[in-house]
Amino acid sequence: MKTNSLFGKTGLYILMFTTLVFAASCANQNKKKSTAKKIDQESVNSKKSAVHEEAQDTVMFNKKLQLFKKLDLNKDNKISEKEYLTMASEKFDQLDKNHDGKLTVEEFDLVSTMAPKGKDYVTKPEFIAHYKEKFLSMDKNKDGYVTMEELDVREN
Repeated sequence: MKTNSLFGKTGLYILMFTTLVFAASCANQNKKKSTAKKIDQESVNSKKSAVHEEAQDTVMFNKKLQLFKKLDLNKDNKISEKEYLTMASEKFDQLDKNHDGKLTVEEFDLVSTMAPKGKDYVTKPEFIAHYKEKFLSMDKNKDGYVTMEELDVREN
């Protein structure tokens, strides 16, 4: 015996369509939650990165301040070429372990970048000339002094 359903075919189609819409809506909600989680995680990572970067900036600033104070012999808040080259001369003397007037790679690993072609050592005048070039490149406004703003600790 055949029974008529309460809705008929149209009602069945409407029920199926409603079920599909509901399922799609649920899937969309999950996608929104997943996207929100990703955005929150990116925000947390961004904040962590900013804190790390700020800490590095603080360390770099402190190194720069220490170096600046060490080089500013007369405490006038600027480093003259003479003060800078005095540091270079003292540095050479400290590095020249055997006191032969030459720095070799064994005494200072950056000799290979400073030495003239064909030589495997640097003399004191060559070493100081290298630091004079560094000073001139740091003196951005070419006034004969390097200020705290001009000082680049990575060059020293």
